[in-house]
Order: sequence, then C-alpha cells, then structure tokens
Amino acid sequence: MGGTEMRAKVAFLGFHEGCARLVQALSNSEHVVITGVLAKALPKGWPSSVDPPPLFSSKEEFLKEAAPDILLMARETRGLKELPPGCQLIDVREGTAGAALLEGLLQGEEKEGGSGTPSVDLQEIASICASVNVVEAYSDPLPKLAQLLDRAVVLSGADAGMVLFPGQDVDTLQVVLARGKGAEKLAGRTLSVSSSIGGSSFDSGAIVQKVLTPEMEESELLEEAGVGMCLSLPLRAEGRVNGVITLGRKEGAFDIVRMPLLTLIADQAGLAILIARLYSELETNVITDSLSGLYNRNYFHQRLHEEICRARRYSLNVCLVMLEIDGFEAYVKRNGRFMGEFILSDVGNIIRRNTREVDTAARYEGHLFALLLPETRRLGAVRLAERIRKVMEEYPFPSRERKEVETLTICAGIASYPANASGEQDLVEKAQAALRAAKAEGPNSIRLYSGDLDAESA
Repeated sequence: MGGTEMRAKVAFLGFHEGCARLVQALSNSEHVVITGVLAKALPKGWPSSVDPPPLFSSKEEFLKEAAPDILLMARETRGLKELPPGCQLIDVREGTAGAALLEGLLQGEEKEGGSGTPSVDLQEIASICASVNVVEAYSDPLPKLAQLLDRAVVLSGADAGMVLFPGQDVDTLQVVLARGKGAEKLAGRTLSVSSSIGGSSFDSGAIVQKVLTPEMEESELLEEAGVGMCLSLPLRAEGRVNGVITLGRKEGAFDIVRMPLLTLIADQAGLAILIARLYSELETNVITDSLSGLYNRNYFHQRLHEEICRARRYSLNVCLVMLEIDGFEAYVKRNGRFMGEFILSDVGNIIRRNTREVDTAARYEGHLFALLLPETRRLGAVRLAERIRKVMEEYPFPSRERKEVETLTICAGIASYPANASGEQDLVEKAQAALRAAKAEGPNSIRLYSGDLDAESA
C-alpha cells in the first residue's frame, strides 16, 4: 500500500492515437498509475493489454476524483478550472512540442532498451515545464535561466555549461551565465557567431554538436574545464532565437536519448526570455501611472520630445513645471503607505482639473510631478503653478493619526524652451534646478528659472 501511495498519478485530458504508446509505456512503470481519462467512452486505440481507466465526463469530477499529479492535455479544452494543488500540466496535443518530445523519448528509449515498453520520466518533463513561473520571470529571466542551465548540466552529464545572449556588437554572443571549472571568469566574455559552436546554433536555429577544436572560440573559454565536446541548443520562442545554451563534456558525445529533454529545457529558457521581453515592452507601452491617474514618465518623455521638435520647427514656446509635494515622507511616516498612495491620487486629480487638454501632466517619480505646457509663455506657466499651489494649500487631506484633515503644500520649478533651454534634457534639468531653488526658499514656493540659479548651484 505504501508503495502505491508513492506512485505519481497521471490522467489524460482527452486522448488521441498518439497517446496509446505512452499508455503502454506508463503501464509498465512502477512509479506511475493512470487515474482517469476525461472522455465519455473508452478512447480509440487504448491498448488491449492495459486495464481500462476510470472515465469522466465532467471536468470538475475528473479533477477531483482522478486527482492527478501530472495532467496530460491531449485535446483543446475550454473552461478548465484551476488545477489541483501540485498538479503539473503537459500539453501533448497532436502537433505540439510536448507531443513531439514524448514521441522522441519513446523512440529513443526503445532504440536503447529494445524492450518495446520504455519508461518515460513524466515527472522530469513536468518539472521542466513548471520551471518557468510567469510571475517570477517577468522582469529578470536570469534566475530561471540559472535553474534551467543547472538542470541541463546535470541531465546531460556535462562538465561545463553557458548561456549566451546576442552581444552589443554585431555577430557576437555574450556569456551571461556559466557553470563548471573557471566559470566565474566567463561572465561578460564574448564569442564571434561565425567562429563558434554556439554561433552556429544561434545562426541556424538548430542543435549543433561538435568536437571542440582550437579554431573554435569556445576552446579558450572552456579550456580550464578540459572540455573536448560541445553541444549548443538554440533558445527559441515564437520563431525567434533569443540565445543559446552551450554544454561541454571532457570526452564522448552527448546521449541522444537525452536530446528531447534538453530541447525542452532550451525551449523553456527561450520562453523565459520572451516573457521578460514582452513584460518590458508592456511597461514601456503602458502610458498611465496607476497611483496618480496621470501619465507616466516614459510617456512624458515621449511627449516632451514631440513638443520640443514641434516648437523648434514652428518657433513656439514650451514650458515645463516640476512640482513636488512638501513633507510627503513625513506624511507617509505618520499615516502609512496606503494613505500616501491615496494622497498621490488626490494630487493627480488636482493637477488634472487645473491643466488644459493639450497639456501633459505626469507623475515623474515618487512625489514629483511634471507638467508639459505647449505654446505657453513663462507668465502662463507661473499662473498655472500658482493656481495649483493655492488649491493644494486649501485642500483637506485626510489624516489617520490626528483623525482630522491635514494641510499639504507644493514647491514648483519652471523653465521654458527656448528661453532657458537648448533641448529636452536641458529643459528638464533647468526646471529641476528651479525646483531646488524653490525648495531652498521653504515650503509652498514657486521659482522661475533664471541664469543666476547656475551661479548659485556652482
């Protein structure tokens, strides 16, 4: 009984003929038990030598009763609820990478063993598939890539391993992760695409295995590890090669039976890179700040560039107002972070109500705001800043500690193009210099940029 409890429970969500050989293989494993199939009748092609599985027509009942540790998805299924805790999903629909992987493993092990009833390490596959957690991979793929590289090194029996990304120079690859003897010296090193095994894999998008010779650039990098054979796998996602994993052995070729699993590791690494890139693009493309409701810094700089170009072409004026909330850190310390976020929302509303539709109001960073005012002279910018300053000092901001309203004020710095600045970055710097001067005068102050501020800063 105790041995049965240790067996991994596998269930099929649908079934196709390609699953039949897998069922035959699993039935001979001491580590796996098939606990059910989501199908109304015994699937076509189910091996006659294997006992019929429990059948389920309801998805909810299927997940509850079959309680799979590993769920093999053999057909498209909509409305699938949350998987049971600890359950890993492997997509084995016909034509998918998962189906090709399992087929490759079955064929490879049959050639090796000749028994006709190969075993398939589904838990290893599921673990690799689960290794890319979307939430964790969002901003930085390197921790996930490190895990996948470690797994590839162990699985292949390699003595060294590297992950390489496209370098800053054309036709180069740069080492971002390394394992093995002397690995700590490899980070940041570059290889030429045209004279390296990794470059061949990157360029062709194919797996490349070669004996390491002196003219190949990996020979210098992996010399300390004593590598004689290299295997490079492309990190692919959505038809694009994002880098390569290069593995090295001191002697002997890499086991062909392990190639499907190593390919899966490389594909998961490619997916981690893709997720990070898409998230970065999403952050860039989103234009609003969630706390203040104003535009974000990226969009502000985009609009600043556009307005400066327009002003330069048509000889127009552009003003920039930088506003900062006085005593904001002290307010948050008294009232808590949540109340601080509430204040940012209130200030965002005040700014939005007191600016024109053609203006660009953004939360620049922290409690600093930027107001871009096209076709506006300095006097108009001063009037707008003064209007916001007056509304702020009269606004009843909430207070958790005092159980009454609090007063918050702002300081503002104003600069103008072309009167004060030669370009967009210069305009930002001049407005910030004016803001520093206003803060030096004390809370609730406004300062217009003038040349004497440069002398004061010096």
